[in-house]
Amino acid sequence: MTKDERIANYKYSVLEHAYKNKNITGTCRLFNISRTIYYEWLMRFNKYGYLGLKDKERSKPQMPNQIKSRYEAIIYNYIIDYPTHGPRRISNELKTQGIIISETGIYHVLKRKGLNHRLDRLFYAQEHSDNPAITGRYLREVEKKKETHIEAFYPGYLFCQDTFYVGTIKGLGRIYQQTGIDAYSNFGLAKVYTTKKAESALDFVKTKVIPVYDLFGIPLDRILTDNGKEYTTHWKNGKHDYEIFLASRGITHSRIKPRCPKSNGMVERFNRTLLEEFYQIVMLRKVYTSLGELQDDLDQFIYYYNFKRTNQGYRLKGKIPYQKFTDGKRKLSLPEPG
Repeated sequence: MTKDERIANYKYSVLEHAYKNKNITGTCRLFNISRTIYYEWLMRFNKYGYLGLKDKERSKPQMPNQIKSRYEAIIYNYIIDYPTHGPRRISNELKTQGIIISETGIYHVLKRKGLNHRLDRLFYAQEHSDNPAITGRYLREVEKKKETHIEAFYPGYLFCQDTFYVGTIKGLGRIYQQTGIDAYSNFGLAKVYTTKKAESALDFVKTKVIPVYDLFGIPLDRILTDNGKEYTTHWKNGKHDYEIFLASRGITHSRIKPRCPKSNGMVERFNRTLLEEFYQIVMLRKVYTSLGELQDDLDQFIYYYNFKRTNQGYRLKGKIPYQKFTDGKRKLSLPEPG
């Protein structure tokens, strides 16, 4: 089944759910979409049938000025030998060999490959060199990556959750966001609240997280949070509603080390994406009068993030989170290490 077919099946399941239950509002809340999106899908289905639910194919952009692949290979081979050289130095050195490539052209080649920073070129050279030299700096950077990278071997292996303070909106007060992301696929979820109490953290898991995993038939094994009072009690042998609920669902609750926010860096990065690509834009365009109105717009962006937006992180490498979330890796994975 292709990506377009899976997305069309998902849209059809939403329409079918609303038709059977005769509850559009409840369906939109369950599937984390806005009513606007629902009616758009319904209109296309009524007009074109099932084929109308497939995404429109975009024409491939033509890049007449893009450097030819054989020149790209020359640049990549060059930086394996000289990873500390920047675009200008590379351009000048290649000219001495009779190869004319502009500084700007070289920069764009490096940018597309994620090698426009010197440190990235050092790692690239280390990985592709036949006789790599292990430097002290390389080892230090590797250790840093080990500290901040979270291992996840299949969808549902680990879900990272965090409380994010959005800001104060006139008429609504302080706005907090419960945010979460699947550590294997970067499939993200978010819901806004006016408090950051345990009730909010638990409601997010009940109304957003578990319904999505259940919808795709993916078991959720573990949730990682910080040591905030909304997630755990600080009393020895104390009981917390959030942890009690996770235990009742067979979900392991893991907590990061105190004063080590980088341990949950994935969800922190997702918060930053939501801040830069959603909140900072919509707050300039619109005045919100209700929390539900803000949640509707947030749901639309979350849908775009999960089903449309390519992710450039080292896990996805240009894939869409939905593609990684539904790749079936769990069925083929080995038992959990340790």
